[in-house]
Amino acid sequence: MPATRIFIDKKAQKQLEELPRHIQIKVSTAIDLLEKEGFSKKLDINKLKGLPNHFRVRVGTYRILFAFTYSDTITIYAIRHRRSVYTKI
Repeated sequence: MPATRIFIDKKAQKQLEELPRHIQIKVSTAIDLLEKEGFSKKLDINKLKGLPNHFRVRVGTYRILFAFTYSDTITIYAIRHRRSVYTKI
């Protein structure tokens, strides 16, 4: 599969920077893997119900929410703890 382009929204970038350092490393690793391998079996990816082309990646108790905006571009729009990430989609 060809490499996918990743775009991280400003809000998601700020959320990533506010996470503890060890979580930032895990999340960044997951984003790199998503960019290099796409829908890899190494990542826990699920489709979000009720939203077309929206998915989540589970990284421990944190979630990375993203959407396909074009055929080869993924836009990450939220990186938060699981209890608060789904409230304002």
